[in-house]
Amino acid sequence: MAQSDSKPAGTGIGLAGDAFLSVKDIQSLMAQRRRAEQAKEEARRAEVEKSEQEQIKSLMTPIEIDEERLANFMRRVRQAAERGEHQILILRFPSAMCRDSGRAINNSLPGWEETLVGVPQQILHVWQEHLKPLGFRLSAEVLDYPNGVPGDIGLFCRW
Repeated sequence: MAQSDSKPAGTGIGLAGDAFLSVKDIQSLMAQRRRAEQAKEEARRAEVEKSEQEQIKSLMTPIEIDEERLANFMRRVRQAAERGEHQILILRFPSAMCRDSGRAINNSLPGWEETLVGVPQQILHVWQEHLKPLGFRLSAEVLDYPNGVPGDIGLFCRW
């Protein structure tokens, strides 16, 4: 019995019992997959952006730095020193918290401290008032580079 040539594309049965796909069908599947991956990535980026904006908003609100907070900080310093460490991370924040988006910090330029705003700037003032006279140093560095640009900044207390 002769097979009919009027069979629609994609209805033949392969060895594994799967329907045959045309190259156009496969390209369509691949395009759907790319669109789904792009949508996922866009949703992830939007979530990261939203989270960063919330963090920035939070870091623009001054925090209360009282004796208890300073004592807790010094306890962290002592614990780190006992482990043989020479620094602690005080704060991690988005480079958008710098007036120049972290450019001065990234390039180790003098005066990088003047680019800080919000809580990072407040921490700078606490360091100047309480920690610098005790010999502690404050430094900042870019911690990551999403898409090749400075991302988060770390403020470190060093001894």
